[in-house]
Amino acid sequence: MNKKYRKYGELLYHIIKFIEKTMTITQVFPENFDKDENFVLAFWHNKLAMTLLGTGFIKKKVGLASPTKDGELISVPLERYGTEMIRGSSDKESVKSLLRLIKKVKEGYTIGTPVDGPKGPIYEVKPGMLYIAQKSGKYLVPMGVAYEKAWIFQKAWDKFQLPKPFSKAVVVFGEPYIISPDADLQLEALVLKDKINEMDKKAKIELEKILKK
Repeated sequence: MNKKYRKYGELLYHIIKFIEKTMTITQVFPENFDKDENFVLAFWHNKLAMTLLGTGFIKKKVGLASPTKDGELISVPLERYGTEMIRGSSDKESVKSLLRLIKKVKEGYTIGTPVDGPKGPIYEVKPGMLYIAQKSGKYLVPMGVAYEKAWIFQKAWDKFQLPKPFSKAVVVFGEPYIISPDADLQLEALVLKDKINEMDKKAKIELEKILKK
């Protein structure tokens, strides 16, 4: 482990914790959404902060941290928020990590890992999370986010977004759906991309409604 980046991660945790205490976060769920059911959560890498701030209802969470400095940095806040971390890659060829994650999902954990991570390209779905949903037989849930005010880190590959203190945010959870055992994951990646983008648009619309009140 990189001790330097662990320290940065601890600092990031305290920053996020302060932001959380000052924010107003609205969650939007589809009708009959079962909060007690575990699932595979799909979202864009630059909205990663909201997996900490907008998913407090999830009791058992597992995540994947890439074996990089960035992975070490983000794993600290995730762990402090109660997520069990597995080190590895979400690439479909990284069999060992994927098998461990599939086992965790079958044991009742919800997994949330950015589908375009850990290094992009931005907004392009990689097959890892689709594979986990397919092999575990659990629901896949697309998630969208909109911020009233946020810092956008332009030099980061994903243009990472961190909400500003004393602002509002909306998190929209899409309709859960199953990836069939014989599905073509390349086609499913295109479907999921559209669904996540649709959730982001819905979150923006909901936020605009809230701000007009």
